[in-house]
Amino acid sequence: MMEHALGPNGGLVYCMDYLEKNIDWLQSKLEPLLKDHYLLFDFPGQVELFFLHSNAKNVIMRLIKKLNLRLTAVHLVDAHLCSDPGKYVSALLLSLSTMLHLELPHVNVLSKIDLIENYGKLAFNLEYYTDVQDLSYLQHALGQDPRSAKYRKLTKELCDVIEDYSLVNFSTLDIQDKESVAKLVKLIDKSNGYIFAGMDASAVEFSKIAVRNVDWDYYRYPSFHLFQSLAEVQEKYIKDDDDVN
Repeated sequence: MMEHALGPNGGLVYCMDYLEKNIDWLQSKLEPLLKDHYLLFDFPGQVELFFLHSNAKNVIMRLIKKLNLRLTAVHLVDAHLCSDPGKYVSALLLSLSTMLHLELPHVNVLSKIDLIENYGKLAFNLEYYTDVQDLSYLQHALGQDPRSAKYRKLTKELCDVIEDYSLVNFSTLDIQDKESVAKLVKLIDKSNGYIFAGMDASAVEFSKIAVRNVDWDYYRYPSFHLFQSLAEVQEKYIKDDDDVN
């Protein structure tokens, strides 16, 4: 950063560009791990890397192609953004843009859900925010704020875009709650197909698993145990931070 007079964001863009041009190095480090490891890539939280620039996407796509990886993008968003209608709409737009840009199986997560009440009472119940229900109610709440009232038309257009795509919803994560962590891990493993690995089942059975609620039993398939315990998940693999992993 000092050598090229770059700020934090510019430095990260440069790093991704450098990594893309030296992808063979990363590939050589990953190849020995493919047989018996579950890989997690923890990316920095600078949002422009994932919906504006192509470097990170190119790195991911080249790894998928060269190493035959099955990846899921996990996008962590601070749950306290739900307490501010404007910030919540921004989070929806960012999530949607990232989903369209990365073109991966995608899980959006409201993290730090246990702290959400510290930022005041929500205007609607939590399911409204996780399911991204009728945003017209949110537009009304925004219209009551003098600072955002003049942007009412723009807000409506943005909300219409989100609803027209109808792609965004959120899971929740309380890093202190093992059940919350386990539920999220199962959802991620379902989205990237990990839960189907090694299963001897018919196409009909696979279809049933794909459409029903996330209730896959890890211990039913001992050869595909991912974690020794949920405590290991909590300690090692889930970072409660605003990153795209």
